[in-house]
Order: sequence, then structure tokens, then C-alpha cells
Amino acid sequence: MNRHEYEDYLSVMLAGVLTKEEHQKTMEHLRSLPDEELESGIKEIQQRFPEEMTMKQMMDMQHSVLRKSNMKNTGYDNIPVTFLSAERNTELLQNISKSRPANLIQLDKKSDDAVIALWREANQNAAGIPSDLFFSGHIPLPDCKVHVDDGDGNIIKFRVVIFPDYQKLVEETDENNSVRIGAVLYEIRDGDCMILSLEVLRGHDWIITETLLGYKGIPNYARDYFHEHLNTAQVWTSIGECLSTWYGIQIALLHPLVKDIFLNPVTVIDESANKKPSKGKKGKKRPLRYIKRHIINAEELKNRIHGGSNFQRHTLVWYVMGHWRRYATGKKVFINPYWKGALRDLKNSEIREREIVLEENV
Repeated sequence: MNRHEYEDYLSVMLAGVLTKEEHQKTMEHLRSLPDEELESGIKEIQQRFPEEMTMKQMMDMQHSVLRKSNMKNTGYDNIPVTFLSAERNTELLQNISKSRPANLIQLDKKSDDAVIALWREANQNAAGIPSDLFFSGHIPLPDCKVHVDDGDGNIIKFRVVIFPDYQKLVEETDENNSVRIGAVLYEIRDGDCMILSLEVLRGHDWIITETLLGYKGIPNYARDYFHEHLNTAQVWTSIGECLSTWYGIQIALLHPLVKDIFLNPVTVIDESANKKPSKGKKGKKRPLRYIKRHIINAEELKNRIHGGSNFQRHTLVWYVMGHWRRYATGKKVFINPYWKGALRDLKNSEIREREIVLEENV
């Protein structure tokens, strides 16, 4: 690793624990130092951390800092968007191509807010997206597209794909080694996407996102433009909002009262999957691809959660996120997510069942 690469590495490492101003001043100082003084400065920084600090401890510390700052004005505001090498990007796209989405979830602003509220209302201080469903082994829709009307005339389009072997990968993670279990494809124009890889780490309660972005269909000049005009914090904020919606959808599908909303989709042609030429190499027509479309209604969501009468009752069932618990003996155990509330006994075991059949191929 040359000096420039090392400086970039330090910049990313410090971004999560420093404010934007602190990060800028620190990096300006480090970059102005001769090699020997830089090495000495690095050793001084290292002394502030425990000698045997695990990746899990580092991520917990970073999460604590981001939560206090409400994920604003952090060093990530100084980190320009940078893309994966062509080789690594090809590897990422190959992993993504191992599955295809069978469901499209459409939401307007109100229904999007309602889906997010399923988990956010009880976790206002969360700085990120929980990783609990990966460790409990229940992702109802491991590959789906989502379209959200933001109320300002824009349709936000994204796809979240969780790799088919994610459960095997999760078993391999420990407190020092995270594993990539999926990705978010954020559409910027006509199928061109920025791709943010998703990782989990044993013992850490939150999804980890990579700093380097993957890409699909974005030419070199456009990637150069994004590098010059976008920072990591901006991209994480946009894609983080998408993940909030995706996680809420997964929770909705595990909710004993809400999940029935998803049981009557309409099968439609998947327009984005059929933009390629209609004929294959030998002149044969490509078969049309279809997708199950679910249009989620905010009022129906509200009735399912609060009851269908004019009098709005307190939430009947709410979600308690799974989390890692450390006992006095030092043993760490994952506590499975569960539903709590007046109807907590209503099919409460469903969080541990795989009854969702929405992923059938059409």
C-alpha cells in the first residue's frame, strides 16, 4: 500500500468517528507530514484504541458516534464517491445475477411512511438498518424491486437482492470478519444503477455498507462525474432511506396482521427486464418476463395495525428487533426477533416460519 492509498484508508477509517470539520483538519494535517512523522502520527492514533480491538468493537463504536450525531455532519461528508475496480464490480454483478426479482412493491409517500413506521417508531435512535433478520434466517422477499412515489413527482426505483446462500455466509462470520450477503441497486436512469454492497458481522446489530460503490451500466465519464460531485454521506443517505423501506416491507410480511395485504398481487410484464432485444443469438424470441406487482395502500396498513374502527387504538402488535446479548460469563447469544403487544400470542411463532410463497417463479 503506497502513501496515497494509506491516506485514503485512514480517511475512511476516521470518517465514522469524527465530525466533518474534525476529519478535514485531521486529514489536512496528516497529508502535510513527511513520511516519518506520518508514521509517528498513525502510531499515536492507534494508541487511542485497545490493542485487541475487534472489528465488531470498532463498528459498535462507530455506530454509537453516528447515532449521537444523527448521522449528520460526519467525516463521510468529505469522502468522495469511489467505485469498485472493473474486476471486483464484475464479481459483484455475477453474484447479483444468481437470482432475479419475482415481486415489485409499489408505495406512495403515505404507505412508505407507514411501512417504515412498523419498525422505526420504536427505534427512533437507530443509526442504520438492523441485521437481525439475517441471523434469525428469515427474509420473506430475498430479491424484490421497490418503486416509491416521493410525492414530488419522482419515482424512486431500487432493487434489494439478498444472495441465495446468505445463510451459509452468515454462519461463517465472526467478530473480526464481516461477510457480504447482498446488495442494493439504486436506479439513477433507465436501468443504470449505483450498487451498494451489504455486509453483516456476528455480534453487531446493524447492516454494514461498503464505502466503494458497484455499478451497472454507468459509463466511465459518469462515474468520474459522480466522484467529483457526490460524497459518500449523500449516497448512504439516499440508499439508507431505500433500505428503511425494504426492511419495513420484510417486517410487514412477518407481521401477523399485515402480511395478508401481500397475498393478492397482480401479475404484469416486467418492463425493465424486457428492454433487451426481443431475439436471441439464433433469432429466437426471448420469453417475456413477468413480475408480481403489489400496490400497498396506507389506509389498509393503518387498519391492519390499529384496527378497522373509527376509533384508533394503540398498535396491537409491534416488532422487537433481534439482538445480540452478552451474559456475565462472556457468552454471546442471539435473541430472535418477536412481536409484542395485545395480540402477541397471535401466531407469534410465524417469525420463525417460512410460509411466504411470493418468490415463486412466474
